[in-house]
Amino acid sequence: MSTFRPIRAVLFASVVASASSMAMAAQQGTVLTIPNLHVFCQYRVAAIFPTEPMIRDVMYTNGAKTVPARQFYVEKGMDRYSVTIADFTKDAAAIDDTIVENAAIALRQRGEVRIQFPEDYTPGIPGRQLNIMESSGRLLRASLYMADHRLYITETLSDPNDVAAIQFEQSVLMIDATGHDLNGVANVNRYACQR
Repeated sequence: MSTFRPIRAVLFASVVASASSMAMAAQQGTVLTIPNLHVFCQYRVAAIFPTEPMIRDVMYTNGAKTVPARQFYVEKGMDRYSVTIADFTKDAAAIDDTIVENAAIALRQRGEVRIQFPEDYTPGIPGRQLNIMESSGRLLRASLYMADHRLYITETLSDPNDVAAIQFEQSVLMIDATGHDLNGVANVNRYACQR
């Protein structure tokens, strides 16, 4: 357990430095640019990927519903980092906790659930966070959130100590069509749309 404390301290220090820079930029009305942050406003998501993500369209099934989805992903050897945005615009309410839970059930079936808890992105945007050990010894870190008819599924499959996976998992942002973070704070950050 103590081997994780130095990583947490470094990550915490990075978050504090980034948060103060972002707060100052938000007060000044600045559009934020962060190294390696890929911002996809049309799909309402941003994340720090370890390399330039590939993009593909897929169909996503949740219960009895199958909907179009866009997936942003990086594969490095056996490691995988992905965000899938499933579009329920025609098939569900703007926020549907049943859809979020159905997605969590599917993820839980992939291995031994080590950590799971409900975790809202911000009040009013329900979610789940899970850590699942697959039989291969690889750790699946996943989060699920739903807002504005979109289900966001973040997955990293990597060595349990992979710092890039932790950074990716913690960096995923839900944004609106103009790059504003949906986090609901008074000074909402805005990120430069790339595509």
